[in-house]
Parts: sequence; C-alpha cells; structure tokens
Amino acid sequence: MLTKKSKQDEELEWIDKRVKRLIWLNKIPQKNIYLFGVSIRTRKIIQVLRKYGLEPKNVLDNDKNKQNSHCARIKVISVDQIENILDSKNVYIVGSSYWREMTAQLERRNVKRSSIHLFCAPKKALLNHLIDAEKGKYHYRKLIKKYGDIPIFICPYTGTGDIYLIGTFWRQYIEQNRIENYIFVVINEACKKVAMMFGIKNIELTKKKRHCTFLLHYYLLCPDKVNIVVLNDSWPLIHSNPIEWFRGYKGLHFTEMFRRYVFALPENIKPEHPVFANVDDKLSLLFEKVQLVPDKTVVLSPYSNTLADLPDVFWEALADGLKNKGFSVCTNSSGENEPAIFGTTAIFVPLNIVPQFISKSGYFIGVRSGLCDVISAATAKKIILYDAEERFFNSSSFEYFSLKRMGLSNDVVEIIYKHGEPAITALEIINLICYE
Repeated sequence: MLTKKSKQDEELEWIDKRVKRLIWLNKIPQKNIYLFGVSIRTRKIIQVLRKYGLEPKNVLDNDKNKQNSHCARIKVISVDQIENILDSKNVYIVGSSYWREMTAQLERRNVKRSSIHLFCAPKKALLNHLIDAEKGKYHYRKLIKKYGDIPIFICPYTGTGDIYLIGTFWRQYIEQNRIENYIFVVINEACKKVAMMFGIKNIELTKKKRHCTFLLHYYLLCPDKVNIVVLNDSWPLIHSNPIEWFRGYKGLHFTEMFRRYVFALPENIKPEHPVFANVDDKLSLLFEKVQLVPDKTVVLSPYSNTLADLPDVFWEALADGLKNKGFSVCTNSSGENEPAIFGTTAIFVPLNIVPQFISKSGYFIGVRSGLCDVISAATAKKIILYDAEERFFNSSSFEYFSLKRMGLSNDVVEIIYKHGEPAITALEIINLICYE
C-alpha cells in the first residue's frame, strides 16, 4: 500500500450508520443490490457495503459514456439492462443529488418505493453552521496559543496530489511574500507525509476532518478576526471564491490554477520537486523481504478516486504478461477496499519514500491519481492511464491533470483509453515496458 485514506471522513461515518441500520432492519442482506449513479459517494457506499460483506450486483447510470465501464470494480449498466427489475430480491440505493429523478425513473417501471433506499446527506440549518463556527473559534485559539499569532494555511482536502502541487510552489511563495513563520493545517496522515517531503514546518494534523471544517466556518463568519489562508483555488464551502468553472478554460490546467489563483505567482515561476532523501539501505531490505527485483519490478496502481476504473481482467492480464516477461509485479494496495491484483504482491511503502521506491523498482503503471503527482519525479518508466470520457469542469481529465502539461514530468508516457473499445490492451502496455 502506498497511500492511506483518512479515517475521519464524515461522509463515510453517516453512510456507515445508514448501512448498519438497513442491515439491522434486514433490508439489504441476501439481496441483489444496485447503486444508481456513478459518483464518489457511490464508491464510498460500496466501500462500506463491502465492510459488512455485501457485494453490489451492478452500478446503474443513464450516461451512455459510463455504461460498460467499472466503478469500484463493479460493472456499470443501464436501467434497461437489469435482468429482472421487479425481482423481490432487488434493492436500489440512490445517493445522488438527482435522487428525485432517479427514484421516479424506477417507480415508473413499477419498482416499489420500499425497495429504494436514499443515501442523501442531510442539510445543515443556519444554527448548526453558527455552532460549527464557534467550535472553529476554539480550534483557532488553540493553534494561536501553541504557535503564536501567525498565518494559518489550511489544506481542507484529502488529496495527496493537491498537497504535492502546493509543495512544488511553497518555497517560492513564502520567499516572495516574506513569510517567515506559519501554521500548515492538513486533515490526514498521508497529506502530512507529503508536506514533510518539502520541508514545510509547523504541520498540524487535525484529529478529525470536521475540525478543519470548523475552522473554515469561523473564517467565513469572522474573516476580520482571523489570519487564515485556504490553499485551494475554489473550495465549495468558501462562497467568496467561486472560480471552479475556470478549471480547464483556455488551458487553465491544475498547475496553472494553483499558480494563479492560490499563490498569485508570475508565469516564470515553475514547480519544484523536493530533494529526496537517500533511503537505499531501507529499500534494499524491503525488496529482499517481499522478493522484488530492483530495476525489474513493475508497480501497478489500479485505484484512484476517479469515477471509472479499468476492469480486473485488464490488470490481471497485464500482471500475467509482465511476469511471463521476467518482471516481478506488485500492487499499490490498501487491503480489502483496494486489494492486490491477483498474482501480484501487495505492498506498503510510506508516502515520503514512495518516489525512491518507484525509482528503485524501475517501472510504474497506474490510472491517474494523486499518487502520480507524488511519484512524478521518480527516475523510472512511468505509464499513466487516463479515462477518455472523464471530464473535469471545462476540460477532459487528461487535459487538466496531464503530468506533462502540469510541468511535473517530461518523461512520463500518458495514454488515453476508452471503455468498451479495443483502444488499450494489456499487450500494448507490456510492449511499452519491454521495448523502450
């Protein structure tokens, strides 16, 4: 496993409670479970269902571009493709903001309302927001008491790619703005490790993700009483910076958005990779322990927070083909939720030495994720896969997150694939590895 997800995810907590209640009421055990709508929330619901030994049958989606793809390793189909939509064993979970339309669509096909379960986040009342702001005031004063009245920079996201990009500009930003001391707030251990790679100091890891939200509510309620900077181009909670639809507009890719709208740096300032520590002795022991071959190991990274996956059959064929060519193969795995590809070694490497691990391995193949940013400077053959149908605001995911366009890697091989078409095969990837 190369990354760890935050354990303090509020949304996962209430999804867990909802699933446990449905299990207690005997609504979903021993049922054919269908989830309606490909989304990040659907991925989280699947994660929790698997925690309780429940494997969904399919994910439903009306978007033809998503049909025949996979979401959290589960095939995406249309409503018309359900084998027997009125089967009494079928249950339908809807966790989309379009739940009214989705529910109506199922009911028009005579699905009983009792077979449809909504997983929609409850909306907070104004009083709740004010209470959260008061809690934020407490956490703000606690930080000031510990470090003094200095700027507090908040990273409210779990994405390691965002933190890595911030790190690439951090030295130049604090020098240009003559910032000598500061507090750097992150919400999970993975982000802390990435920040440490760049020598960022006074890193505060919030005990729970919601504590960061409390700080943001206090910032919104009393902006003149705090010295807070939110390190994001357009965080949804901050109503005063709604520029998210600039993303991808006329070439405004990931790096450009952060350079302009987070740091206000001139165009001649380029992202800088960190200086990696020499950990070769530690890595040599690891390679020997898990029986990987230096310079002849392919690290597979099949999981990300993107909405569509490549199917297991692709990764298994890739792993088999590489092993037949004499490579040792391992998977970036986080246990049950992200298991190792069949026939490969599951591996855990702390994030702060992942680039060195990839360099020593020699090869990396993965779908685009935050891990790709972190290993972008690794001296290895890097192949990154992008879903052709996936959009990010005004551009495709490839246009916005391409490591080459972002200025993070000039030697990466980037491939765009389509679902349901022979646009990418395991053999093609194997040939790229073997015939450099």
